[in-house]
Order: sequence, then structure tokens, then C-alpha cells
Amino acid sequence: MLLDNLVVKISALVGLFTGIELIAIAIFTISVIYFRSPLVAGVIGNLSSLGMTLGVILVFVKREMH
Repeated sequence: MLLDNLVVKISALVGLFTGIELIAIAIFTISVIYFRSPLVAGVIGNLSSLGMTLGVILVFVKREMH
């Protein structure tokens, strides 16, 4: 039972971070088309990925504190 719960939680986290990375890839692609500079698009894509990851961490920390 504990192992099943752990597998489900790990699968959910993998899915969550995969979704965050897919959103970052989409933002990167749109930025490359709009700015036509891979460097600027890379910075924007990485910042969006970092921001979403930090947001998820903060939501979980805030939820655990209550």
C-alpha cells in the first residue's frame, strides 16, 4: 500500500514537471518566432520554466504549512 502510494506520487511529479517543460518549450518556440534570437528565446524559456517550478514549490510549501 505504501509502495503504491509512493509510485502514484512520483508519477504525478514526473507528469507535473514534464508539463512545465512542455510549456517552456512552447514559450521558447513562440519567442524564437517573435524575437528571431535564440539567445533571448532561451533566456525567456528558462525563466518561464524556473518561475513555474518555483511557483509549484511555493504552493506545496504553503499548503504544508497550513
